[in-house]
Formats: sequence, structure tokens, C-alpha cells
Amino acid sequence: MPYRSAKEVPSNVPAGKKKQFMEVFNSVYNDTKDEGRAMAAAYSAIKKAQYANDIFTTEMEARARSMDMGLGGAIHVHEYDGQAVYMPAESHSAYLSHYEASLVGGEPEEDEDERMDATEALRAVVAEIMQKADYQGKEVTLNKPFRLPSGSSKKFGVYVKDGDKTKKVTFGSPSMEIRRDDPDARRSFRARHKCDTATDKTSARYWSCRMWEEDISVSEMTKEDITGQILKVDDEQRIIYGWASVITEKGEVVVDRQGDVIEAETLVKAVNDFMEHVRVGKTMHEGEATGQVIHSLPVTKEICDALGIQCDREGWVVAYKVYDDAVWDRVKSGELRAFSIGGRAIKEDYLA
Repeated sequence: MPYRSAKEVPSNVPAGKKKQFMEVFNSVYNDTKDEGRAMAAAYSAIKKAQYANDIFTTEMEARARSMDMGLGGAIHVHEYDGQAVYMPAESHSAYLSHYEASLVGGEPEEDEDERMDATEALRAVVAEIMQKADYQGKEVTLNKPFRLPSGSSKKFGVYVKDGDKTKKVTFGSPSMEIRRDDPDARRSFRARHKCDTATDKTSARYWSCRMWEEDISVSEMTKEDITGQILKVDDEQRIIYGWASVITEKGEVVVDRQGDVIEAETLVKAVNDFMEHVRVGKTMHEGEATGQVIHSLPVTKEICDALGIQCDREGWVVAYKVYDDAVWDRVKSGELRAFSIGGRAIKEDYLA
């Protein structure tokens, strides 16, 4: 059954990973109703996250991390994603043994910042961002609420997976105002509907409770996210255009799907580093390079002001040329429909 709080997560999960473990387990379980698959996915997620934390491009950072892990500053060189990187421990087998011990009864780790190289190149790729599914012969986006047309019996709808089937859930009274910004109204609604125990994504109660959460507005939940979408396709030259990243919109900070925000200065440095040293992209972040970023423009207020450009967004605009025939066929068919960027950075708490 889904976990109701991080306190219920298995004791062998490190303290700093309990929330992530719970979120992954609950999401997979709600989609599949398979506890074994949910448990495996949750353990895999925290293991991958931990592995990413321990990859560095300089010896000094790797030694510092090694000291933090109690490994005495020992480091080794390991190949990751086709590049040589520094990692803690005297060998990769020693590193894996150390980490595995923390998942099988060792002492829980303390919460830690995600130590990563802030200037590590972003890797632009052609990839799916939102999970898609087929519903009555049309392709739909899963877990993304939308407003229903005027005159409908409900205010909102959302497509979800119910086992192997795709289900449309409708919820919300068209005549009811969502006063989620009123603390008393929000508290009363969530208490009446027992929102703390609403974990079934296939139920109207779950999505109604989501609309009455404090940390995200209704407009944010229902608006279409342009980040990563392929907005223009040049069939003749096999070039696709779009926003690889959007960091602000109409002056408001954009929180990405990992719950992170990127400062303009950080984005510009990372983009410049990527274009100078990498430029190539992979498909779904795996395998060999299948294309290359041939045009790149970091869009910030400072750059726009200097160029005399007016734009409601800040972020990164790219043009990506696809060389691989099979990948281009997947782009044209609509199977691959978006950009995704991956990278490494030092995470800090953000105070609005």
C-alpha cells in the first residue's frame, strides 16, 4: 500500500532519500498496483540519485566527497556516459560496496546537498518529457489536469493509468470556486475530504485534493508547459527548434519537473560550456550521439536588453540537427516530441 509519510519508509533507506523513495513508490504503485515493482523502482531511483551525487570532474571535489563519506580521501577514475570522471573510493567496486552497505542495514546518511559540478555541460537530446498514452484512439498526456469545456458536468479532467488501461477522471464542480489561497477554506476542504490519505490517482478525490494544495496554483497545474516542446520542424534539413529550458515566464520563476529553479547566470555559463565542449546529443540520454545542437541562444533579460529583443521568457532556445535515420523517423512519427536537458549542479535552498 502507498506510504502516508516518510516515517513509514523502510529503515534501511538513508534519511536524506526517504521522501524521494516514498514519492517514487507511491507513484508506481498507484499506476501499477504492483508492490514489488513499486519497491524495485523506489530503490532504483535513490540508488541512481546517489550515484549521480558522487561524480566529479575535478580530483579536489571527489576527494572532498570521499572524506565526507568516511573513505579517507581515496578516489578513482571511472568512465561515465562516455567521459572519464572522478569518484570517491579507491576503486569502483569499493565504492559500490560502500553504498550498498547503506541500503542493507547500515547507518542512515544525513541529509546532504547534491554536490555536483556546476559547470558540467548540459546534454541536449531528443526525448519525451511527459508520459503519453492512447485513450479512445487519440494520444493524451498522463497526470496533467486540464479544464473541461463550458457546460460540462465537471470543471477539470485528467488522464491516468489504471493498470494497463488509460482512464479519464473528471472532478470539481463547475459552480464551486476554488478558494485555495484562503487558509481556512483550504484547511476545511482538505479535512472534509481527508486529503492526507488521498493517494489513488484514479480517483476524483485525489485530484480534487491536488487542486487544494498550498504549494501550487490551479493555473500552474493546468497550464501547458512549453519547456522542451519541439515547436518547429524543418523536414528538409532535419532540424528541430524549441525551448530546451525555460527559467522565468512573465517575470515569474519557473520551477522545473525536478522541483528546481535555475538562475540566469548559471544557465548562461552551463549553456556556453556545453556549446564550447560538447554540443552533441543522445536519444533518451543513452547510447551514441544521434545529433548535434547547431544553433543556441541563452535568452536572459540582460541579453535581450542588449540585443533589443522583447521576450516574456528567459531560458535556452536551441536548434537540433538529427543525423540518425531511425531517430528522425521517430521524430516525424511523433514518438519523440520534445527536448530534455540533463546536467549537474550544486543545489541550494531557494527562498522566493
